[in-house]
Amino acid sequence: MDNICEQNVQKARTTGDTALTVLILFFAALIAAACVFFGIITGILLIMIIPAFGAGALGVWLTGNLNIEYEYILTNNEMDIDKIIGKRKRKRMITVDISKSLEFEAYPPKDEISRDVTVYAGTGLSNDSACLLTEHSDYGKVLVVFNPNKKMREAMAQEMPRNLRSKVTENE
Repeated sequence: MDNICEQNVQKARTTGDTALTVLILFFAALIAAACVFFGIITGILLIMIIPAFGAGALGVWLTGNLNIEYEYILTNNEMDIDKIIGKRKRKRMITVDISKSLEFEAYPPKDEISRDVTVYAGTGLSNDSACLLTEHSDYGKVLVVFNPNKKMREAMAQEMPRNLRSKVTENE
């Protein structure tokens, strides 16, 4: 029987994200106001309204790109991690083989974990984050930092090596 599970997590907004949003919208409004002012001064207001609307639309589009979600898709022993930007662009970050897992524990790990690549695909809040160390054919040892819920952990436990199954379900 196939083992299929999906989970979406929203990246938590930081103070830096909020400041960047305010900064982008401020400069978009400033450029739009400058276009309208220049149009009034030169008498070509109708022509300058187009770049003013363009600046406003660009500001809204850029702030939408700050909304990031991650989707974990487990299909049998493969877990795909996708990054969704602004609910309009999806990018595959990595595909890992759960059956080749070496370690699973709460994040941050107690001891330093030797790895070649780290993939951050979580909310940014460490209180419920986990890290999975696995072998990857292209990248070597990969440490995945993510936020699996109970259902995802149970599905992962079915595909993991026997020595890690209890660690996955006990760290909930």
